[in-house]
Amino acid sequence: MEESLKLLLRDIESCYLLAKQELLERERIEKLNLKVREELAAIIPELPDEIIQLKWKKLNSGWRSSLKPGFYGLETAQSEFGTRESFMREILAYLKTAKKTFKDRLDAEGLFIESRSKEDGDMHLLIGQRDGTAEKAHVIIDAKTGEIRVEDNQKEPLEFVKKIETILSLPSGKKIRIVREAIEEIIE
Repeated sequence: MEESLKLLLRDIESCYLLAKQELLERERIEKLNLKVREELAAIIPELPDEIIQLKWKKLNSGWRSSLKPGFYGLETAQSEFGTRESFMREILAYLKTAKKTFKDRLDAEGLFIESRSKEDGDMHLLIGQRDGTAEKAHVIIDAKTGEIRVEDNQKEPLEFVKKIETILSLPSGKKIRIVREAIEEIIE
C-alpha cells in the first residue's frame, strides 16, 4: 500500500518536471489521473479511518478533467494533481502513525510480530516474546490460496496470539475471511 502510494507520488513528480518545461501532454495527465483513481479505489477500502473514507468520496465526486489536446505547464499540472497528491501524503502519514501505534501496543504486550513477503507472494509472520527467548511461531499465509499454515518444526502461534485470520478481497468486492478453523464470506 505504501509502496503503491510512493510510486504514484513519483509519477506525479515526473509530470511536474515535464510541466516546468511546458512539455506535459494531455494524454499523460489523463493516463496518470486514471491510474491514481484506480489505485486509490483499491487502497481506500482497506483503511479503517472514516475521515479518509469521506475525503476520498468527496475527492472522487468532483474528479473531472476537460483539457484540450496539447502541452501544459506547471500551473495546470498542480491544478490536476495537487489535491490528490496532498491526499496521498495524508494517507502515508496516517499509515506511518497507525504502524507506530500498532508497534507501541505490541511492545506494551511484550510481543513482536515481523512480516516478510517472499518472492512467491507468500507472507511469513514471525511472532514471539520480546523477553529475548528464542522461541517464536512461524506462520505462513499462502498468496495463492489464502491458507494459513504453521511449519511442522515451529511453535503453534496460538501460544502467543488468540487467532490469526486473512481477509481476501475479490474483484467483485466480496470479502472472504479465513481463519485456521473456517472460511466465510464477510457480510457488510
